[in-house]
Amino acid sequence: MRQPFDTVSDVVAWRLCLGCGACVSVCPEKALALVDVEGDGLRPTRDAARCARCGTCLAVCPGAAIDGPPAHALALDSLRQAWGNVLEVWEGYATDPEIRYLGSSGGIATALSLFALEKQGSPGVLHIGSKPGHPLDNSPFVSRNRDELLVRTGSRYAPAAPCSGLGTIDRDGEASVFVGKPCDVVALRKCQALGDGQGRSIRLAISIFCAGTPSTQGTRTILAQLGVSPEEVTEFRYRGCGWPGRTVARTSSRSDAECSMSYEQSWGDILSKHTQFRCRLCPDSTGELADISCGDPWYRKAEPDDTGRSLVLVRTETGRQALHEAMKAGYVTLEKVSADTLPMSQASLLRRRAHLWGRLAALRVLGAAVPAYRGFSLFATWRALPATEKMRSLLGTARRTVQRKWYRREREGRQ
Repeated sequence: MRQPFDTVSDVVAWRLCLGCGACVSVCPEKALALVDVEGDGLRPTRDAARCARCGTCLAVCPGAAIDGPPAHALALDSLRQAWGNVLEVWEGYATDPEIRYLGSSGGIATALSLFALEKQGSPGVLHIGSKPGHPLDNSPFVSRNRDELLVRTGSRYAPAAPCSGLGTIDRDGEASVFVGKPCDVVALRKCQALGDGQGRSIRLAISIFCAGTPSTQGTRTILAQLGVSPEEVTEFRYRGCGWPGRTVARTSSRSDAECSMSYEQSWGDILSKHTQFRCRLCPDSTGELADISCGDPWYRKAEPDDTGRSLVLVRTETGRQALHEAMKAGYVTLEKVSADTLPMSQASLLRRRAHLWGRLAALRVLGAAVPAYRGFSLFATWRALPATEKMRSLLGTARRTVQRKWYRREREGRQ
């Protein structure tokens, strides 16, 4: 089935945009700009008069299509089908206690970034942080030292477009490390594959595990439950300062204790219900195209005053070399763990991927546009489900598609 996409406007119209910002970076006519649609996420708007319909935006769009990585000869066989190439599985934390404490789950991504800056000659790290003066919004930044990394450490469960910064770093040669969500890394790889070499300065791609990107409305719902107006907020942390950490809306007049809630409340009860539609169709929640992926070891029970640990996946030889050198230099403290630690830690992500083939099939039958996926063994994973789970993935998606009219374009995209 041919995908009905001429430009990224069509991807947006079919609710498949992920808000990564890559299209804005690569557009040769500068015809695209990002806006935050509060109930959806960051979305590109297109100036039809400037657009040349060259197709470059679609070429880098992870919302429209994703190709999984080629099989690696040294990948662990027990993980390959459901998790992609995993060469090694480690668990540990940033050796620097401040980085470990501030990080969402052990601070590994920040510690590896700092190692690249201080020991490998990296000019900078492209990642996301809170926008100055607008603590509820995210912006891409290039951090060049420990202080800048620390200010921007921790998860940001709100719309974020790190790939919108790729054009700037290519002009200025500012960064060789990239930290983002799995879809952001896919977009980075697509940009690197273009003839003009967008993202060519990036030498190490680090992905965080992801269960979906909530819209800005999710954050505003948290504030409403805390009784805090958006205008009062001077700093907003989704988690960190311990594991898994509390969600804190800092104001100038009230204590943190008054303006906080547990991670279980903020993510489990609120933010997870505001994730993008396209995130529900994601085949890659753990960064299969990254060099290194990291996330929470949820097989452990979080204890009071826990400072956190990360589960770390080595996915490429580049990632293996970077991780081992960082261990040798003392930036990270890690121990190798068994392969089954990954599915034990991320059972919900495994379950979502297992249901995905059925969801996509139901959407196709009812006429909805869906992303093109290659190299993810989705049918094999779905086929292994019990019959009741197979039917649930098909019939549940079909029911919601009819109820919510997902078989229709949301708005006109062919501008």
